[in-house]
Amino acid sequence: MDDNIKQFISRLTYWQKMNLLITIFQADNHINRDEAYEKSLDIVTDDDQVFYQLDKMLGIGPII
Repeated sequence: MDDNIKQFISRLTYWQKMNLLITIFQADNHINRDEAYEKSLDIVTDDDQVFYQLDKMLGIGPII
């Protein structure tokens, strides 16, 4: 499954990765869009970091 996620990430455009990261950071950290945008800028060009964030989000299980 990791390879499928990595392949998915590698095919995303810069802005698709930014939107994905912003959504993940807002959901996971309960921060506003501007803060999530700033945090995303630091890692958007590193596919390994994008993978880590998405994999972490997918693996957290149900949210109550």
